[in-house]
Amino acid sequence: MTQDPNSGAPAAPEDVQQSRAAPVRGPRRCRLDPAARARIGRGLRILYAEALTQPVPERLERLVARLGEADLACPAEQVEEPSR
Repeated sequence: MTQDPNSGAPAAPEDVQQSRAAPVRGPRRCRLDPAARARIGRGLRILYAEALTQPVPERLERLVARLGEADLACPAEQVEEPSR
């Protein structure tokens, strides 16, 4: 394995090095015709509708219950807001 002469780290494969050197272009947008978008939308609605009929796993219910208990144990004025 060769090393990058600048950093001493292992050199990336040739194809990765070439892709890094490629010029940066704007975002590529794939335009779908309305019929394709409608088909995808119908498929996703069917998929998610089926998922919504599934029961919630017991483990998830227990975790949500624990979160609710934690909220009751720690009043809102004592909760520290995460720094952004």
